[in-house]
Amino acid sequence: METKSVDAGEFRDGQRQQWNRAATGWRKWSELIDESASAISERLVELAGVGPGSRVLDVAAGYGEPSLTAARRTGSEGEVVATDISAEMIAFGRERAAAAGLENIEFVESDAASLRFPEGSFDAALSRWGIIFEPDGEAAAARIRSFLKPGARMAISSWGPPDRVPMLAIPMGTAMQRLEVPPPPPGTPGPLSRPTPEALGGLLEAAGFSDVEVEQAEVSFEWQSAEEFTDFMKEIAPPISAMIAPHPREVQEETWAAITEAIREKAGDDGVVRLTNLVLLAAGRA
Repeated sequence: METKSVDAGEFRDGQRQQWNRAATGWRKWSELIDESASAISERLVELAGVGPGSRVLDVAAGYGEPSLTAARRTGSEGEVVATDISAEMIAFGRERAAAAGLENIEFVESDAASLRFPEGSFDAALSRWGIIFEPDGEAAAARIRSFLKPGARMAISSWGPPDRVPMLAIPMGTAMQRLEVPPPPPGTPGPLSRPTPEALGGLLEAAGFSDVEVEQAEVSFEWQSAEEFTDFMKEIAPPISAMIAPHPREVQEETWAAITEAIREKAGDDGVVRLTNLVLLAAGRA
């Protein structure tokens, strides 16, 4: 990966603010997200070798996935430590864990680069679409590797290339074209920053993980209308909202309207929007 052209501290501060604001949207849409993405959480838990009694670290856990999935797998004898940069997302994660009756999850507010744990204190590590937002993902992954017992596994996920992830590529591409915003430099942290097996697997390899393997999966989302899709993206996708927000209100409204029309072209005869997106999953051994 090329060197990231961002100031890490400034970038993380922006991330913290954006995801704190997005937490309200994640509360609203969490059921839809869970229905579509639960299989990815299940597979990450499998790839990391989480089992009964495991102690698991979930990095950039957001609203608590795959933390909750892992907590069910570890059982009462195990423990999950869920970390995230956003206090509001962590608060929602706690609520979800309590509602699910899961008492074996500890939530910690922290960015990935600032985590502090004893060496060799975890049996597995996870990150579902999380570590790809870290300004120096390789260094963060190396840090996480030091927290793992020898031979323990870390499993992470990213989205595939833009042409295989219409849920993100269509609104982002429409907004960039409408606002005349150039694409971010290669390697800039974000949802589409690790779009190939080489890029995602390379993150773990550069961090010192061995036996790294990458596989593919698909995630399908469904919205009842193009308008519902746009509301969804406004409320849960900070990278897109942050691109549009600095512009005058009229320009913002025009841009979101353009996104709605671009998505409407993907709707079925019933008006329902169904989009299938490629996901990459990588796992390696500490």
